[in-house]
Amino acid sequence: MRSLALAAAILVTPSLKAQVQCDNDTSNFVSLVDLQTGYYLGLYQGGLYPGGSNFLPASHRADGLAIAKAIKPLDTLGNVDWENGKVIFAGMGASTAGNSWNHFVDIVDTASGLNPCMRAINACLGAKGLDIMIDTAVNGWYWYDEILPKIEYYNSSRYQVQVAWIKSASKADTILEFPLFPNAIADKYEALMPILLDTFPNIKLVFISGFFYGGYADPLKEFYDVVVEPGSYWTNFAVKWVIERQITGDPDLAFKGPGRRSPWIAWGPHVWADGMRANEWDGLQWNCEDDFAWDGGGYHLTNTGKKKEADLLFTWAKTNPVTRRWFLDGPQWNSCDPDGRLANGQMLSYGDDNYVTAEEVMLYPSPNDGTFSIKLAKSHTGYAEVTVVNNMGQQVYRSTYDSFIANKNINIRLEDATPGIYFLNINLDGNITTKEFVVK
Repeated sequence: MRSLALAAAILVTPSLKAQVQCDNDTSNFVSLVDLQTGYYLGLYQGGLYPGGSNFLPASHRADGLAIAKAIKPLDTLGNVDWENGKVIFAGMGASTAGNSWNHFVDIVDTASGLNPCMRAINACLGAKGLDIMIDTAVNGWYWYDEILPKIEYYNSSRYQVQVAWIKSASKADTILEFPLFPNAIADKYEALMPILLDTFPNIKLVFISGFFYGGYADPLKEFYDVVVEPGSYWTNFAVKWVIERQITGDPDLAFKGPGRRSPWIAWGPHVWADGMRANEWDGLQWNCEDDFAWDGGGYHLTNTGKKKEADLLFTWAKTNPVTRRWFLDGPQWNSCDPDGRLANGQMLSYGDDNYVTAEEVMLYPSPNDGTFSIKLAKSHTGYAEVTVVNNMGQQVYRSTYDSFIANKNINIRLEDATPGIYFLNINLDGNITTKEFVVK
């Protein structure tokens, strides 16, 4: 067992200069996204989700999509307000989360094509980890004296926070052994979820990320043992395990029904890579000299590094099937108008023909080779859009229509389709129905 505290003699040695350890540019650990169905230490399976998969299980994904579809702009009292309401997307954690989130906010504030009702707000607090975030059982100062004033500064309220991204750990976890350390962090995330519900009554979705590479950690900095590998690597197992607990039915993480104790949770962007040894899955790597501040302890990034993590956040939010529904612009968000309008001024109506269930959409053949047909069980007049996205959340097909005729074939051909799972999205005046299919 390793101790969290550094020897006092090391901390006060005047002849040593604090700096990151750029020679430690690999740890030889395999990222979860590359490990997949393989095992760490021969016992603990990789992948972001159960079964060694990097993709949301179908049932959990369907629940997340249903919840995302229910997100609407709210006023400061939590009432639906299509004219002046907001969908607050809050970043939470310590400075390691807040610094990158600030860069993410800068990107969001200048990007086009995003939901005009959505606001990204920094709700992070430096040097405060999960142990402090869950201390509200005693006095609640963290949330009510520190975090809520941050939200109110932007003329917003806790009732408007519906989505959160969190990246944190716990400085109180001193047992740096596997699996004790990641299990302790997972326990704290589980304890945090009902506190989030109490603090933000309308929060619906929470996305969690583990930490990036910790091999460059400065041995003279406090909490070096937590950051240095495998400490940072293990935080990703903590995220994986708390999400698995919810997926497998942990009652303390129930996110629907009368026993609800948690928002729906899933992975945010996975940001760990083995230093300069890039992930095979996504090509991500962390360069000490470019990405890490020389005096930042190996856990504070340069502006280049912060921008890198912010770009990962932005790409993830645009492409993740559960986030893009409320993150991107669409007919239902136009000017936050209560009636809704398209860019050309066309009014949107919301009658019964504006929604079809997955069972009312026929897709055949399935599996297919990328060429297939669809037809709807009922007609629709008004704006309609058909898109197809792949497992990476990348759009590979899009077409718009003025109407659908019941039981009339619509032929679709995906260019250069590779084998895998795909998702057909049918948007009828802002109501989206998704159907999964396979390309062989």
